[in-house]
Amino acid sequence: MRLRSPPCLFFGALLMGSPAHAADWYTGAANRSAPRPSAAFDLSLSGTTQASIHGVGIGTFTPYGFLDQSGMRLRLSATIGTFSYLSTVEGVGEVRGDQGIITMLGGYEWVNPTMTASVYGGLDVWRNVFDKYDPSNATGGTTMGFKLAADVYVNPTRFTMASANVTFSTAHQSYYGRFKVGMAVTEKVFLGPELVAIGDSFSQQYRLGAHVSGFRIGPLQFGIAGGYMSDRIRGSGGYGTFDTRLTF
Repeated sequence: MRLRSPPCLFFGALLMGSPAHAADWYTGAANRSAPRPSAAFDLSLSGTTQASIHGVGIGTFTPYGFLDQSGMRLRLSATIGTFSYLSTVEGVGEVRGDQGIITMLGGYEWVNPTMTASVYGGLDVWRNVFDKYDPSNATGGTTMGFKLAADVYVNPTRFTMASANVTFSTAHQSYYGRFKVGMAVTEKVFLGPELVAIGDSFSQQYRLGAHVSGFRIGPLQFGIAGGYMSDRIRGSGGYGTFDTRLTF
């Protein structure tokens, strides 16, 4: 089955759960206090209480100029994960799967002092391998699709933030959306709620939780999130996510 939950990893005891959907776990705007970055690397680890763990690495590059100015962008990403679920077909039982996704996108990003917004398009290749045949799940094997993605990050005031990250791929009609708002608890560190929706032709999952975003150590910035999840195939449980971004 397609990883229906966005990439998550177990941090503390919350994680480990349902199949994560290979999605872009973009952490937000680039660190404007850093010296003129021309590339960024995002790493996201995610998991649920239903035995899924996923990791996503995303590299974003500008062919010319810097990431703190508007311009063309190239994005390469890779997702790996493992998951399990109970088949609805009698006699099949628990199905365990591994997933890998490679994505290659091109696009444009608009940057101003309080907002960044970007759009991308390109190809992604999915590979799902199951330990047994499940006639209810047609997402096994290798599939190529056309992918669209959009990211928005805005600071309406010095003390507030909002972000939205959405993707859609024709590979199994997969989609991912993550929406966050936050209030500053210290300078550039925000706390608030988040809503996540993940799905494809086999499964759909929704997450409602809280995030803390914007911790910085030099060129690195970090974020954590966790809360409640509801999955059409796997039921309800908890999730956790850890994000980090390096600009250089």
